[in-house]
Amino acid sequence: MIIPILISIKQYISKYKNIRTISYIVTSIIAILLITIYLLLINIDVNIKELEMPAVYAINKIKPEIKNIYGIIILVSIFTTAISLGISFLKNVTKNSKSYNNIAILICLTSIIFSKIGFSNLVSFLYPILGFLGIVQIIQIMKKKD
Repeated sequence: MIIPILISIKQYISKYKNIRTISYIVTSIIAILLITIYLLLINIDVNIKELEMPAVYAINKIKPEIKNIYGIIILVSIFTTAISLGISFLKNVTKNSKSYNNIAILICLTSIIFSKIGFSNLVSFLYPILGFLGIVQIIQIMKKKD
């Protein structure tokens, strides 16, 4: 899902040194976040495979008074991710404003339909499909000659 975003920011990052610096910074931030989440999840006393959102459960067990704040953070994260991915996808797929509007409406309608499925069902259904599409995108990028 990050490929459309990377393609969109390509015009802003042109120097190899900048790309390398940004890669190191982003990798460091992601590593710190992953380690933090891992340390949070190993301290709970339940099988996390049985939970839809184990981080929320862990926060509720460890520090219940910040559960609502964490919920708001997750909600904002979901919205910002959806918006940035949607805009990046639209920029890379559409050729004019009419097709942009039509595909944007299609995305909104399908998101309403998919919202009824439930988070865990949606993830278990879509992750393999999106993984396959990601591999296809990577192969296409590698074949493309600039």
